[in-house]
Amino acid sequence: MSSSRRALAVFCIVAGASLAACNTGQMGAAAVVGDARITGAELQEQVSELADSLPDSAGPIGDQSAAQHTILERMIQSMLLAAVAADEGVEVSEAEIDAYIDEQVVSQAQDGDIGPLLAQNNLTETSLRPFVRDQLIATKLIEELGGQEVLIQAITEKANEIGVTVSPRYGTWNGVVLEQSSGSISEPESGSAETPAG
Repeated sequence: MSSSRRALAVFCIVAGASLAACNTGQMGAAAVVGDARITGAELQEQVSELADSLPDSAGPIGDQSAAQHTILERMIQSMLLAAVAADEGVEVSEAEIDAYIDEQVVSQAQDGDIGPLLAQNNLTETSLRPFVRDQLIATKLIEELGGQEVLIQAITEKANEIGVTVSPRYGTWNGVVLEQSSGSISEPESGSAETPAG
């Protein structure tokens, strides 16, 4: 297995960690992690950016609910990883991110075009760096804490400590992954407006 695939596997394992969810929601928020709110508008902005960035050969994004699901789960997981990293004093430099992108992303792109590779992972050039930062943080935390299981436990404890709430419109935490609601989440519900960020 290549190092890039190992890193992706590490992140997927971390993303599958058991996460606590509160039963209450906040109006206009797709999710709340501790005191930080992820608004529906912020989520939709990232989904729209992904759709706009897809290469012509990839075709339209289609049902946006799958992309929303992946992106929201990633945003929540990123916040939890950052919180655990802060507790452990783990940091990732911009130089480390640059090196990873050069060695593991650009080197795999055909003719230097990373667009198709990003599209396969629901990433854009804007979201690539935060995603890589999370992978590098996860890798460092595994080394610092002594294994993947210990990291998963640390993330679970952090989620319990600060609280993770997901709007039912976007799905629910079932204790392991973000489960989609029964209806489509690609369009705002009639009569409900998302509160803009800020």
